[in-house]
Amino acid sequence: MGYAFLAQPRSIELPSGISFAEINRCLVEHIVLNPHFQLYPPSRQYQRAFWKTMIGRLEELLARQEAEDEEIDPRILDYYLSILPSSGPLSGSSDPSLRGQICDRGLPLGETPAKSFVTRFWEYGPTHNQERSHEDVVDLTRYQTATLEESRTTIEGGTTGLRTWLASHVLARYLIQNPSVVEGKRVLELGSGIGYLGIIVASLQRLAFKDSSSLWLTDVNDSVLSQCRQSIQLPCNISSTHKSVEFRTLDWEDVSRPNVGILKTLLRDEIKPDIILGADIVFDPALVPPLVALIRLALQLGSESNTQGLALIALTIRNPETFQYFLDRVREQGLCFEDVPSPEATKGFEFVDAVEGGVSTSDRVRILRITWGAR
Repeated sequence: MGYAFLAQPRSIELPSGISFAEINRCLVEHIVLNPHFQLYPPSRQYQRAFWKTMIGRLEELLARQEAEDEEIDPRILDYYLSILPSSGPLSGSSDPSLRGQICDRGLPLGETPAKSFVTRFWEYGPTHNQERSHEDVVDLTRYQTATLEESRTTIEGGTTGLRTWLASHVLARYLIQNPSVVEGKRVLELGSGIGYLGIIVASLQRLAFKDSSSLWLTDVNDSVLSQCRQSIQLPCNISSTHKSVEFRTLDWEDVSRPNVGILKTLLRDEIKPDIILGADIVFDPALVPPLVALIRLALQLGSESNTQGLALIALTIRNPETFQYFLDRVREQGLCFEDVPSPEATKGFEFVDAVEGGVSTSDRVRILRITWGAR
């Protein structure tokens, strides 16, 4: 799993109590020859760091076990050679004498992090609460996947929307553990970014087989929204089979413009949301007033048509003043809010982010349930 979601290679430990031969086989079958990773691989930068670490770990294991009749599978070495920069050792040889040279190779100095496919595994249904037979062994057949290509930098192309942020993972985990929140519902996501949360929601709706489900994914940036569409429609994602996913450019500032009637028609007559989702969309104080006004408008229109809608907004608290400003605006708009209990930790949802300081934990994220009028 760590390879799939780009965990720091040094944090990935080889399973204990498993033979060298079995580890060799697993690395070849589940990574090198895995059809999914052949189509949707992590960036070459990450792969080089991963295999450099794994080859070193395998060498250490060989030395500890004094297994003179065993060696690292040549397919691992050949694959690593194939992804080295052109200045690396000549490809086409898996001679063990090259291992020292291979393991000394790193990333070129100053190399900018490249876009990368990221795959996260998640369990649908009651299986996520079942006990594992062995903590080091994971049966991937029990898992669904969410794959998308994302930036590995904070800002790219003038937007922060080309990567997935912590609150999206926390809200996704909450919805997976509480799928009835979105199953059979009309869902509107604000600030959808490149579509990670959208993949999860569309997949949950699809797995529930309820025809009343629909999903509207919105963002102000057309390039980001285009990337979102590509993510949702990747054939490896269950979301690609959902028949009622719409993509729409939406500027929150429209709520205070003369043509607000167009926005009202969209919300009241087309989207008609039962639930509004948003993750990590409160990072600039200037965006708070139009965002809250839009949430209020959508909930108000739903109330007028007897739809008891709600909004679930997950926010990473980076700046307490900005977060408090958001809460104050929610109160001023006559909306009610309460905290949703944090979802339980789930294997496969570890969130590793070099941009935000390594391993990020969900205790910095609050999920707010916002409703119209008195509860």
